[in-house]
Amino acid sequence: MPKSFGEVLAELARDDERIFGVSADCFHYIKPLADEFPDRAIEMGIAEQSLIGVAAGLALRGKVPFAVGMNPFVTMRCFEQIRTDVGYGQRNVKIVGSSGSGLRFPTWGPTHHAIEEMALMRLIPGMTVLMPADLVETEAATRAAAAIDGPVYMALGKRPLPIPDPDEPRPFEVGKAQTLRDGDDVAIIAAGAAVADAVEAGVKLVECGVQARVLNMHTIKPIDADAILRAAQQTRLIVTVEQHLVAGGLGGAVAEVLAEAGASVPLKRLGLQDTFCRVVGTVEQVKSRLGITAEDVVEAVTSGDG
Repeated sequence: MPKSFGEVLAELARDDERIFGVSADCFHYIKPLADEFPDRAIEMGIAEQSLIGVAAGLALRGKVPFAVGMNPFVTMRCFEQIRTDVGYGQRNVKIVGSSGSGLRFPTWGPTHHAIEEMALMRLIPGMTVLMPADLVETEAATRAAAAIDGPVYMALGKRPLPIPDPDEPRPFEVGKAQTLRDGDDVAIIAAGAAVADAVEAGVKLVECGVQARVLNMHTIKPIDADAILRAAQQTRLIVTVEQHLVAGGLGGAVAEVLAEAGASVPLKRLGLQDTFCRVVGTVEQVKSRLGITAEDVVEAVTSGDG
């Protein structure tokens, strides 16, 4: 079984006295660290701007702080502090979106949707942006983030992937996409919570006689341009799917790679299309209304207009 983020953080702290945990009302994520090293766990309360300021100060003193908060607030409420205190100084701060990635909290309304997190974080020069798809990748991504000398944003993945053995360790390398299914007809590229839908779509497409390559783009920045361009050369269509605005998110990042390389493969971007999510319901109901379910991916592939 994969270890939780908190367990990994405590484990890292045993080997590296520089590791700190700073929380904005998300203390249970750093509690394993606090239990062993109470002097290295700090609770800020609902104060994300102060969270980033304290983390930047710790980094300035040679520490490696993991600054933990809910995804929509730790990316938006303190964006100026991330830009100036962390990004400009290239501080060794690990910003962790602990809960609420994408549309994780659909009943709480647009204030609690993190449909801008990838776009905002990849705007920061020098920021590594990680979107692990499940607990297995979250464990690997946490270790990878600690090893990077510089700012990192990581949104914790939690939902098990619909693969034969979701707990089986999978190679995780920053900047290198994972191929979860092979296929040369179309390529489906997904990140974060949407990876599960991409995998399900790949299975459903077999029934339609379509062999889909499914790429888990767990690193949004630096993005795996080589994997994208191989897909452009070897398949007839690329479909991106994400619980995020396509502008600036995964769809935007993939489009940039294709455009700069002059690739001519058709691209369909499934995600929020210049709109807030104004629908209240379950995650699946909201995804259905927004057109980002596994069935919507299948429809995008088989509709014949790509």
